[in-house]
Amino acid sequence: MLIQNLAKKRDWLFDLDNTLYSPNLGIFSQIDQRMKKFISKKLDLSETKSFKLQKNFYKKYGTTLYGLMKHYEVDPQEFCNYVHNINLKNLKHSKSLRSKLQALPGRKIIYTNGDYKYAKKILRCLGIEDQFLDIFDITKSNYIPKPMKSSLNKLIKQYELNPLETAYFDDLEKNLMSASLKGFTTIHISEKSSSESQSYIDFRFKTVINALDMISKVL
Repeated sequence: MLIQNLAKKRDWLFDLDNTLYSPNLGIFSQIDQRMKKFISKKLDLSETKSFKLQKNFYKKYGTTLYGLMKHYEVDPQEFCNYVHNINLKNLKHSKSLRSKLQALPGRKIIYTNGDYKYAKKILRCLGIEDQFLDIFDITKSNYIPKPMKSSLNKLIKQYELNPLETAYFDDLEKNLMSASLKGFTTIHISEKSSSESQSYIDFRFKTVINALDMISKVL
C-alpha cells in the first residue's frame, strides 16, 4: 500500500499504551508489576506463580483481566483501580504529538484494553485529551479485549466505522492482524526494528510521531 492512500482516510484509531508514548518511559512495566501483586494477594499465590498465571491469561485471552474474570470471578473494576494506580511523572505534554494529531482530518478514537478513567489520565498527561472524539475502553466492549473479533465488531458498530476508510495504530501485531482481516489499514508502532514482512501490517514506524509526520506530508 502507498502512503498516499492514507490521505483518503476518514477515521483514525489509536491504541493507548506503548503506542501514544514510548515503552521506555516505564508506564506499562509498572502496570505489569501491579498485576502480579494483585493476583498474588487476591488468589494467595506466590509472586512467581502469580506472574506465570498473569502471562498465561494474557497470551490466551488478550488480557490478564479476562482470564481472572472467567476463572476466578474477579471484580474488573477492583482490578483496574489497583493496577492503574501508578506513577505517571514520566509522561509529559507533547506539543509535537498534539500538533500532528490536530492535522489529521476526520475522527480520532482511542481503542484500548485499559479502562476509561486510566485512558483519560494518560491523555491528560500527554496534553492531547481534547484531540479524541471518544475512548472505546474495556468496559464499552463488556470486558472483551482486543484482539477478539467481538470487541472489534462492537467498536465498528458503535461508531459506524467503514474499515476501508479507517487507519489503526497499535504496538501489538496480534491486534493489527484481526483489524486487517476486517479491512482496516494497519500501522505498527514499535521501536524494535523489524524487517519481517507481514501481510496484515501495511506500515511500520518506530514512533507514532514518525507515523503522523509521514502522513502529514501526504494530506
